[in-house]
Amino acid sequence: MLLFDRGLGGDGWAGFATLESLADDGDPWVEGESRGVMNGLVGTPSGHLVMQYPPGVLALDALPFLAGRLADRALPESWMANGFELPPAGREPRGVFLSAAMIVLARNAVTLLGLFWIFQALRRMEISEGVAAAATALVFFGGPLIFYSLVGMTHAPVFALAGLLLLVLARQRETGSGRLALAAGTIVGAAVLLRYGSIALAAPALLAIFLGPGGRRRWPAFAAGLLPFLLVLPLWWRWLFGAWSPPYGGTWAISAASPWNVLFSPVHGLFLFHPALLLGAAGLAMALRRSPGWGAVGAVWFLAVAVLYGWWSEWNNAGGYGQRFLTDALPALGIGFAALLQRQQGLQGQQGREAPGEVFPVPAVSAVSAVPGVSALLLALLGYALFFAAVGGLAPPPPGLPWPQTLADYAPLLHHPPGPGELADALRRASLPVRAAAGAAR
Repeated sequence: MLLFDRGLGGDGWAGFATLESLADDGDPWVEGESRGVMNGLVGTPSGHLVMQYPPGVLALDALPFLAGRLADRALPESWMANGFELPPAGREPRGVFLSAAMIVLARNAVTLLGLFWIFQALRRMEISEGVAAAATALVFFGGPLIFYSLVGMTHAPVFALAGLLLLVLARQRETGSGRLALAAGTIVGAAVLLRYGSIALAAPALLAIFLGPGGRRRWPAFAAGLLPFLLVLPLWWRWLFGAWSPPYGGTWAISAASPWNVLFSPVHGLFLFHPALLLGAAGLAMALRRSPGWGAVGAVWFLAVAVLYGWWSEWNNAGGYGQRFLTDALPALGIGFAALLQRQQGLQGQQGREAPGEVFPVPAVSAVSAVPGVSALLLALLGYALFFAAVGGLAPPPPGLPWPQTLADYAPLLHHPPGPGELADALRRASLPVRAAAGAAR
């Protein structure tokens, strides 16, 4: 995350421009702050431009945004006096760069928090430390977070909240606590205020609470945590758009094409651009077959997110890298990776019976299985190679699009493999620290 730089990304400018407008003008109209970047912006009946996203991103980014402005005031005027290149907006003043950099660093930090919470959740499920660490690493390096932890969009913080939700649900299933059910609802509500599609997280949360002590009697506590956040949205829409519903890009339609489109489509299919995640899904199927419990929660979690986004007309993410919409489902795939990596025998004395916290029966002395472990590593490296070729400009995208759309876009690399000099230039193009140390690419 410190090596590669993607700035705010296209959509990240919408929230950034709104914060600028609120701080400088006291209103959310961004036609004066858009810098020609129209990603995530919509028009209102009054003729203003506003961001199309829910308001959580503003609360999330307010502190790093202000920290960047304070740094701009504190630093010597000669430092970065000519501004800095921030794609796709172009060269921007130093203060804009610093605020944007603080927001991206905050995305890095919440990504690490999300990974830490997933690791802690797996440990509470009686997964050994080594397997939990390996599964957590595969969640990051095997999926779309290798890109979306680098930009000021909302995927990284939603992932972090999903990781926290998994940890809270792991604790709630142990005790049946009503307060933890309330906390789970609050986390899902906070995620919805960042991305509307995060409402899919309610399905696995309700199932996990149902399977724990107290069962469905804890659902009202979950609803009490969730509903206040949902009630904020109509008020936000009315104030910002002048309507009781949001003008959001794309359309929604229930379709039998979902979830196969987001998972297997040649255009940004999850398992094509992030092939290691196929093993995580296989691990979920294994856990589900051997025992209910966390296998069922993980499977419902993964499918709820995939099905919901498969119903959206923008599921293929033509303007972005890979299949970013499945970041909400990555904690569930952490369960799958753990199930795949853990030996498939019962605990001594349990004879294959699932204990309350376990993903599925494990040995008394757990170990990472060599074959799935090596396979997952190789597939993660393949996905990482696709990522590097894209951000380094080695795989030119189709005309008019910012990133490769299918694996066929990488085919020229097979016919003409890049040499050491080309790889070095790609690293310079992809990395701000390398450019600062070694100069720009040739």
